Amino acid sequence: MKPPWNGKVSPEFIDFMTLPANDLRARAGRLGGMSPLILHVPHASDLIPAADREDFLLGDAELAREGRRLVDAHTDALFGAEFWPGAVLAAKVSRLVVDVERFADDAKEPCARVGMGATYVRTSDGRPLRDMSAARRAALLESYYVPHHAAADRLARERLAARGRCLVLDAHSYPSGPLPTEVAAGRPEIGLGTDAVHTCPELRELLAGFFRTRGYGVAVDTPFAGAFVPNACFGVDARCQAIMVEVRRDLYMDESTGERHGGFARVCADLVALQPLLADFAGRAAWPT
Repeated sequence: MKPPWNGKVSPEFIDFMTLPANDLRARAGRLGGMSPLILHVPHASDLIPAADREDFLLGDAELAREGRRLVDAHTDALFGAEFWPGAVLAAKVSRLVVDVERFADDAKEPCARVGMGATYVRTSDGRPLRDMSAARRAALLESYYVPHHAAADRLARERLAARGRCLVLDAHSYPSGPLPTEVAAGRPEIGLGTDAVHTCPELRELLAGFFRTRGYGVAVDTPFAGAFVPNACFGVDARCQAIMVEVRRDLYMDESTGERHGGFARVCADLVALQPLLADFAGRAAWPT
């Protein structure tokens, strides 16, 4: 994964690919004191470490194509992680190695039915991807999944203790056409994902209105529903609010090559403009409890 932008990366940007031992650094932000805001970037990385590359059954060209289908390329830069007024939590490796947004328990993860749980064993079109033992799977989860979720829990707990609230923006993109394993219908330009406990109606409508006034087609919980919520809060503490934003990839990149195109600047500018709106929302007096 390339660092966001072409200049020096801010010290507040948490890049798990370059910082040792999952070092977490967060800025105070425009709110004064610790910002309640967390930007979650789970699928931007295309890194497959050499030791983990040995697990895959595909050749280099095939594996690269699979990565272009599945990786949310450039979403760190697209969502303005460099300028984010809060903490940024980015996954260390490609989702092809470990997908930190799946449930670790395959029995709880619907995508495990098609071989795409937390540790993928099938490609997006159903071909064998890895032949993985239970021990190897456990080792991958321990290396990447467990530290990521521990970091998320830490960030959430710190903000709840300091501010009595936190707000997670879950940053994603999706291809313009559905993958063979998908059953979801519709491909809006912007898809918002919500959670019944952790996304209040005011937050949902704030973002829907924001994107619509900028000319985007917007759908809620279509084609994908839900939003990342740290395990420490999931289902039990509504003071942690979360919403997912999915950007259709053809708006900002050439899906055949994975390279940004001219539309990137417009989408990025709009997503950066969203940041102060979220900061203001997180600073309001009324908050879910």
